[in-house]
This record gives sequence, C-alpha cells and structure tokens, in this order.
Amino acid sequence: MLFFLLANIISLAAALWVFYDSQKRGYTVGRGLLWAVGVFLVLIVFLPLYLVARKEKKRLLMATRGTPTPSSLNLCFYCRRGYEGSPSVCPHCGQNLRV
Repeated sequence: MLFFLLANIISLAAALWVFYDSQKRGYTVGRGLLWAVGVFLVLIVFLPLYLVARKEKKRLLMATRGTPTPSSLNLCFYCRRGYEGSPSVCPHCGQNLRV
C-alpha cells in the first residue's frame, strides 16, 4: 500500500514539473496539460518522450532566435523561419504553404 502511495506521489510531482516546464518553454496550456497527464499515467514512457521533445523545441527556438528576420520576409507557420516571395512549399521545412 505504501509503495503505491509513494509511486503516485512521484508521478504527480513529475507531472507537475512537466506542466510548469512546458509552460516556461512556450507550449500552450492544452499541450502542457496533455504532457502532464501522460506523465502521470505512464511515467516510464511519457517522461523520456517529453525530455526529447523539450530539447528539440529548445533547439528550434534557438535556431529561430539566431536568424534575423527583416520585415520583408514572410514567416512559415510550421517552422517560424523567414522566406522570400510566395513559394508553394517552405524552403526550410518543406511544409505546404498553400491552403
């Protein structure tokens, strides 16, 4: 009984940390809540996944901060990097820009 109580307390603490960390890193409240619920329910799977996704998002944020974007450039909705003109796909991430 004590083991299950301790396991739930650890899962809850990890889920709260994931939620607050995701908010600090710019995730939406809904996405942070989904990560937190996943970590609480299946800690062994979702915590490593969150840590990988967290590093990837940090790398993407650092990449976009390092490149200046003049006002003449359009920003890609998916990768947030600038491009010139009106191409049908993003030259950086390859996502379709036409709706």
